[in-house]
Amino acid sequence: MMQHTSSTFALPKNIDPSWRIAIVHSSYYEEEMTALVKNARDTLRDAGVSDANIAVHPVAGSFEIPLVGAALARAKVVDGLIGIGIVVQGETHHAELIAANAARGMMDVQVQYGVPFAFEILYVQSLEDAQKRAEGEGNKGAEAARSVLHSLDLLRGLKS
Repeated sequence: MMQHTSSTFALPKNIDPSWRIAIVHSSYYEEEMTALVKNARDTLRDAGVSDANIAVHPVAGSFEIPLVGAALARAKVVDGLIGIGIVVQGETHHAELIAANAARGMMDVQVQYGVPFAFEILYVQSLEDAQKRAEGEGNKGAEAARSVLHSLDLLRGLKS
């Protein structure tokens, strides 16, 4: 059995407090989603992003995350995006289709608009699996925030 290890990387040294970052999240599994979004916001704030530049956009489900992300990128009102959702596998392939197509849609937004879109749609076997990822040091909301900040810093370096 392969061990999964979390790769936590350091935050960039020069966070731009004017970076505009939107968190687009599913409305399913409210308790877990609240924890993930809170940790993403807290990580952005603690890193130095101005609270006024952090927007939160709840959507119906994970499938809608790329649509709203694309609208925000197209309107040029964000520098980075974070997509957070939970998709629990059921008895059919519906969950797999949602997770795969949300991932594809988020990647398409990144490539088309050049806006980092951190992917934290948790595709899990049980809600308990999602709960583990919504808590503690390995919190996927915080990891998504670090990821988008890292990408923004890297892109800034490539432009200069």
